[in-house]
Amino acid sequence: MIRVFSAALTASICLFQPDFVTTALAGDHEDHSHHEGGIDGVRTVHAWAQATTGKTALVFVDIDNESDRDIAVTGGESAIVSSVELVGFQLKDGEPVYVALPPVPIKAGTEMTLTPDGLALRLNGLATPLVEGDEHEIGIEFDFGHVEMLFQVEASDARHHSHAGHQH
Repeated sequence: MIRVFSAALTASICLFQPDFVTTALAGDHEDHSHHEGGIDGVRTVHAWAQATTGKTALVFVDIDNESDRDIAVTGGESAIVSSVELVGFQLKDGEPVYVALPPVPIKAGTEMTLTPDGLALRLNGLATPLVEGDEHEIGIEFDFGHVEMLFQVEASDARHHSHAGHQH
């Protein structure tokens, strides 16, 4: 009975969207704006990393090249590490490894998503553990400039950002 009532209440809120719900949803969207960055038609959103106590970590992010020119992602920088480099996943002798990459192009009008088992930004020489729920600043470097934003630390076994599918 409780599930039926809960489903009916949820449906009525979604159908009628009173002002307080619309305002709350808009406020929630605004609360996540610090998880976005942008410069000259390039937008970055949903940067995240897995919690770790190690000296390296990987940052994943969605990059939208909404500009009319081809660009390239080259690496990054952060105050909590000694270096940030662009890396790619591969199997070497059956073992997963991430290898440093040269700049990776992103065509005009396309998107690129850095994901586990794909491309990532490797944080080298972490000065502090990455604790689930924390946020840290990162500058994502492109061939024409950089984008400042925050990345969120997710669970150590996370496979995507906790807001995956959330629209900004």
